[in-house]
Amino acid sequence: MSSRIRIRGIYSTSLTKLLLDGGYRMVDPSSRIRERFGIEETTGPHDILVVDRDDFQGIELVGGQPEKLCQFLTFLQERLVDATLLEFGPSTDDDTEVRARLEFPGGTKEFLDEVRGAVVPTVKRHHRLRIAEAKGLEAAEDALPGHPEKRESLERELFREAVLLPLEKAGRVRLEHIRPSGRPMRPREGKVLWVDGDRILFQRRFSKGRYDGLNLPIQPGDYGLTEVQEGAWYVKHSYHRKDGTLIGEYYNINTPVELYPYGARYVDLEVDVIRRAGEKAFLIDQEKLSLLVKEGCIGDRLAIKAMEVAEGLLGSLP
Repeated sequence: MSSRIRIRGIYSTSLTKLLLDGGYRMVDPSSRIRERFGIEETTGPHDILVVDRDDFQGIELVGGQPEKLCQFLTFLQERLVDATLLEFGPSTDDDTEVRARLEFPGGTKEFLDEVRGAVVPTVKRHHRLRIAEAKGLEAAEDALPGHPEKRESLERELFREAVLLPLEKAGRVRLEHIRPSGRPMRPREGKVLWVDGDRILFQRRFSKGRYDGLNLPIQPGDYGLTEVQEGAWYVKHSYHRKDGTLIGEYYNINTPVELYPYGARYVDLEVDVIRRAGEKAFLIDQEKLSLLVKEGCIGDRLAIKAMEVAEGLLGSLP
């Protein structure tokens, strides 16, 4: 018998559609969900509660039966290619329950946008714009039923005003570099050099230590240039000496980059492509990617995609 699911939050419509199609039963749906799906009000206990995370970048699952929660996680990761499990363990509120915390990166949000679009009028990047500019999104989608031909122009203008223009004016940006292991990582910040459409180039300064992957020392005056592009499966870092001489390049393989008014966000998939100046590029940390699959943090499909991106990039570099 399938689990009984209670859902609340900004992903309710898309997840309800996904779960109903997958044979799950909804418990205590909101009035809006009942109206959208033509389902009756149902009450009673639920097996799994699905709610937004505080930052809306994913969901939290709470249930009293670990095996049902694991089955549900598998169901989600089989359909949401880059959905990433960040945490799984006893609930801090009730030790008889288990809690899981999931990140919904760019690929998952895009897929859920499409699922939602099969139910109600939905603009591209709906769930991300719901986080960045909820009022503007609501106004744009309210206009869609009467003017479906304006879908692309409405989304493009909203994304420009809510995300790209603030980036251009910001002067500084922040990269939210999410680790699937759940280990906290300090955001990477830098000075914006330019914003070109959906691409950003920013500069960071270094003082001491060594460059990861390159295994070379940092010298006084060194700086790094980081290029991020909306939807890209990697982020390029190039490192330079004070006089501009290239030290090397570091290509971080990650979930599709999401631009926000403050910068960008993605999940690090561990495997990287490294190229020291004047040398041939090479891969590192493939075993860490395999470990993410073994630990259930990501699904097989995402690991395969990460290696395809890494190997394709490796083959394209001179």
